[in-house]
Amino acid sequence: MSLIYVLLLTAIMNTCSGAMSRGRLTNDLLKNYVKSVKPEPSDGSNFSVTLGFTLLNLDDVDDDNKVIDTHSYIDQTWRDERLAWEPSDYDDVRVLHLPADSVWIPDIVLFNNAGDDYKPIIDMTVLVFSDGTINYIPPYHLKSFCETGKQPTGFFNKMNIERYNELVCKLAFLSWMHDVEEIRLVNRSSHIDLSEFRRLPVDKYQVKSTSVQVDPMKFSCCPGSYDIATFTIVLSKDPKYYHDHASASDHSSEETHDHHRDEEDKL
Repeated sequence: MSLIYVLLLTAIMNTCSGAMSRGRLTNDLLKNYVKSVKPEPSDGSNFSVTLGFTLLNLDDVDDDNKVIDTHSYIDQTWRDERLAWEPSDYDDVRVLHLPADSVWIPDIVLFNNAGDDYKPIIDMTVLVFSDGTINYIPPYHLKSFCETGKQPTGFFNKMNIERYNELVCKLAFLSWMHDVEEIRLVNRSSHIDLSEFRRLPVDKYQVKSTSVQVDPMKFSCCPGSYDIATFTIVLSKDPKYYHDHASASDHSSEETHDHHRDEEDKL
């Protein structure tokens, strides 16, 4: 028997063994699992969900309505001790993929949603680690409202293009039904992740800065306070974009004027 055959056979057996262990583990974890029940830490500590925001693309900026359309990932991490296991009992399986609709998922929503709905672009799985930590990273197309920032200066003031040269766009997330006594929100970072950000080929805005903060907020409808995680994107207008378009407009006007003058000379 050749060494290559032995190695191939071993790999196949390990793969089959791993698949069987994952199948057995999945059955064991979900057999008596009730996904409608929120996880509770056994040590009595506060249950928390850590949020991160990765901006992939700025799809559109609606200047008239002060709305931005973004393509992004919403990274959510929490711990569900009911889904913990001992790896040595399952051929050292330490990570498991499960359908998102098979486990409890935080009811995190975009509070200042300017779109028609709030749901992931595609159906997702969750990544479950042996200590019960769950990572859920659904992709979204989100529309949210912005406020005008600084007043125009320099080129913008001279061209009288707009009454502002910045947009402050906030995406505010909260648990729809659980107050701070039931779910605490934690920001993964003090800034939005721009490591995968792809700018549009022609864009009149630039991302000037980002920030993240979590604050409790009270609502008239409900007695408790709710944590709100606010992801802020400050957009500044790109002078080069407006300069180029203004120059193109002036050039077009000159060509039109020259054409009319030529027609007049023919008469």
